[in-house]
Amino acid sequence: MQTTRLRIVRAIATSLFLTSTLAVAAQAQRPMTFLDVQEMRRVGSTDLSPDGRWLLYTVSFPDWEKAERQNDIFLVSTRDGLPSTRQMTFTADKDEMSPTWSMDGSFFVFASNRDAPNNGSQRQLYLMRPDGGEARKLTSAKDGVSDFAFSRDGRWLVYRAGKSGEQQLYRLPVAAIAQATTEVEPEQLTKQPAGVGSWELTRDSRRIYFITADTVDTEEKERREKKFTVDIRNAETPLSSLWALDLDPVRVTRLTRDSSITVDGFQISPDGRWVGFRGISADRYKRNITEEGINADLFLLEVATGHIERL
Repeated sequence: MQTTRLRIVRAIATSLFLTSTLAVAAQAQRPMTFLDVQEMRRVGSTDLSPDGRWLLYTVSFPDWEKAERQNDIFLVSTRDGLPSTRQMTFTADKDEMSPTWSMDGSFFVFASNRDAPNNGSQRQLYLMRPDGGEARKLTSAKDGVSDFAFSRDGRWLVYRAGKSGEQQLYRLPVAAIAQATTEVEPEQLTKQPAGVGSWELTRDSRRIYFITADTVDTEEKERREKKFTVDIRNAETPLSSLWALDLDPVRVTRLTRDSSITVDGFQISPDGRWVGFRGISADRYKRNITEEGINADLFLLEVATGHIERL
């Protein structure tokens, strides 16, 4: 089912891209130049509605002179195609990103820097309904929101927010934000000293897996804060581990404790019984950009027992 949805989304996105490209090409046939590519509008961030009837996507508008791109959100019927296209946001100097349908398809959430102070890049989350109207702000995270996702049971909107290296997970009840006219107070889910890195909800919506550093490099943090940003070759950096966050009741558990590796990425099995992850050598000289793939191994965690097997 998921594969079919992805194929539909890719097919529609490709059709939109090719149609706009061919329309421009038909105006005057000539060899394409580098500048033509730079000035081309691009389709991205697609999301198909739960009933398959509507596709949300972003269009990137280039400004060659400013060397910038600006993104807005569009909506198109999968049945009626291009004639049904509607532009949902109109922010000439701001970005609207990652439109994502709620599980019941009654609204969608997106990230935008439309209210960022001093023309900053910090993004907040906004709610909008497919029939239009003004977007309603959902978050006021001090340092902006990095990413977000709906739980599959439709109960929660989970997001990550905070300074780089200090980001934590929060959640908002979907039922409340769908009806509220003002911002709903979020619940903070994690208080990791080194912040939360990559994360993912399980399909049963009962747990979140995430990666976090084992320790906080206070000297590196201070160096960055003081803008002394010289990159150190093969620097000694904290190792990272895989953790689990149970959502009902909220409880955080560390899953890996192998000091010979640092956890770099993971994948949850569809049935939730297994978590595969990649572990890179803890040796600082084997973790640089050219050798990390050579010195990495795959591991399999059995969720029920906590047993880890090196593959």
